[in-house]
Amino acid sequence: PRLFSTRRLFLGGKNAIYLLILGTMFYAVMLHLPRNFKSREVVESYGPPPARIFCIISTYAYHHGHAAIHIHRTWVRHCDHYLFVSDDIDNHLEPAVFMNMPDKWHRMRAYLEYVYKYHFHQGDWFLYCNDDNFVVVDNLRHMLKTYSPKELIYFGCKLRTTNGLVFMLEGSGIVFSAAALKRFALTALTNESICSSETKGNDFTKELGRCLTNVNVIAGDSRDEFQRHRFLPFDADLHLGSSMNESLENHKYFLDHSYYPVNDMNLPVSLHSICFHVPYTLNIYDLYYFAYKTRIFGVPLNLGFENERMGLENKTA
Repeated sequence: PRLFSTRRLFLGGKNAIYLLILGTMFYAVMLHLPRNFKSREVVESYGPPPARIFCIISTYAYHHGHAAIHIHRTWVRHCDHYLFVSDDIDNHLEPAVFMNMPDKWHRMRAYLEYVYKYHFHQGDWFLYCNDDNFVVVDNLRHMLKTYSPKELIYFGCKLRTTNGLVFMLEGSGIVFSAAALKRFALTALTNESICSSETKGNDFTKELGRCLTNVNVIAGDSRDEFQRHRFLPFDADLHLGSSMNESLENHKYFLDHSYYPVNDMNLPVSLHSICFHVPYTLNIYDLYYFAYKTRIFGVPLNLGFENERMGLENKTA
């Protein structure tokens, strides 16, 4: 009892010195550790979670084996969730099938309504694109950091008609906020005077723009802080190594309708570009390699992203 008395333990000469030394060491360690833990807790607790992106890839039965399958193996796996939509079944792609819909506008209406009904809970933002697009999903997620999925807004390659109707170019990808998709499905599609169900052919994105404008969905500016374009109207090599030609019908259409001025037949391309057309589908593997796998010597790896990427590749394997 005398050996372990509190008087001897705390007031004895040698014990007091040992306790003082241990206490000082413990205090020094604790001063260092809580900072790291606290900073991590702050980031995890207060930092906004990354936007969940649901990707909708429009394809056709005759494209399954030589176009859509290559998207399935590459960039689409960086979406949080994805869905192929087609006119026929496929055991590998497992698309949602919509038969007997030759009109593009009817298909888009059906696709977006279906996604709202059955997949709305899986995304904050919804990307609609074609099976000949390449998308850098991480750049899209970065762009959307400054926006809320509760905003009535959508993005793409922005165009305008002569009478001022704003719409997005077909084939360059269109991104809807969750609020915009909900408003489109519940308010626009249910009112014929707001959103027509008639056939529109190649003008279907014009009707989409009209429908969204009528329900107060804003066409956002998808350019970066230097006013360089992230949703490109044509192939990447055209924008990076050549220029548009007004004698080509699709180039002239874009030049006549571009919402933003085009100088010297060229568009400034963002270093954080998001979506563009791929004329030869197998080039997707080259693009995917350089966008997601190539590392520059001397630049530190983002280990978090690298681990995530390896996990995706293991799933694929």
